[in-house]
Amino acid sequence: MPDEPHFTDDNAPQTPPPPEEGAEITASVAFMESMRRAAAKAEADRPPRPVKTAPLPTAGTQAAEATVAPVQTVINPRRDYDNAMEAQRVQRVKKRQSRRRRQTVGVFGGVFRSVIVVLIAAALMATIFTWSTPTQFISDEVKSSLSIAQATGASTTVPTIIPTPNWLRRVGIVSGHRGPQVPPDPGAVCPDGLTEASINFAVAQQVVRNLRDRGYSVDLLDEFDSRLEGYQAAALVSIHSNTCQNFGEVVSGYLIARAAARSGLGQDDNLVECVARYYGQATALTRRAGVTIDMTDYHTFREIHPLTPASILELGFMLADREVLTTMQDEMAKGITDGILCFLEPNSQALPTLDVTATPTG
Repeated sequence: MPDEPHFTDDNAPQTPPPPEEGAEITASVAFMESMRRAAAKAEADRPPRPVKTAPLPTAGTQAAEATVAPVQTVINPRRDYDNAMEAQRVQRVKKRQSRRRRQTVGVFGGVFRSVIVVLIAAALMATIFTWSTPTQFISDEVKSSLSIAQATGASTTVPTIIPTPNWLRRVGIVSGHRGPQVPPDPGAVCPDGLTEASINFAVAQQVVRNLRDRGYSVDLLDEFDSRLEGYQAAALVSIHSNTCQNFGEVVSGYLIARAAARSGLGQDDNLVECVARYYGQATALTRRAGVTIDMTDYHTFREIHPLTPASILELGFMLADREVLTTMQDEMAKGITDGILCFLEPNSQALPTLDVTATPTG
């Protein structure tokens, strides 16, 4: 065994002294010695390393180095994958938001277009309704308000009012008891064979001709005409004659009525009063009071359109007023025509002047 190393006072290891001459040198010792010498020779042959001197740190540099840690780039595959997935998710969210915005704009655009179409259609319908609505459907209060508005309006330009053409205003004339009924219904009949239906038809035909000459569209209707169901017109007058019965006293005069169930419709009253005044003046017959339920609940009133002004006229009594009913049919027809025109054209200058004393009420 080799000798233990010797230590000096400063505890530094010392190389053991060479073995004494003649002592046996072991293989391990020789090997270790050769390795040490090779290492020493390699160290001696290596060129000296340059010594780097760092600049003296200043106060600011020391503070910055104390607060800023060195940045090291560390490759993390998991983090890179998460970042890529997050970027894809954000891109998908942006696409969805863009698509929703386009859909919202499309919906609002469709609603806006629908509103515009509805407004245009409403304007067209209002214009058509205004052109085709007869003036008598407008109440006197509305007419008065419109006149005041025109008189006090700030605009100096007065719009031109386009009158409704006469041929667009329809009138219905019912010839009482006429029609293809089975058995035939002649109405009242006198002993000599004079029938109510014949008188009614003769007068109704003349009224139709008079109104058509004024440019109106006129329908000559039967008593139970199929066209009466929901019939719409500017006016309707049903023409009848009263009984030929002998009451033992003179019973003369005409009767006129409107539907009792339509008491709130002022247009019916206006039509009745116009026809009564002009018919009474043309025939010199007295207007009788006390109309019957057969007149106020006349079946035609229930069949026609609720907005069609209507009246029923009993021309006179076939016994006491026989001469008027058979010889003055032109005058009777003119009185009825003027009464209808009084209702349709209240401001017409072509109507004859009324003599209030010629139409007394019985």
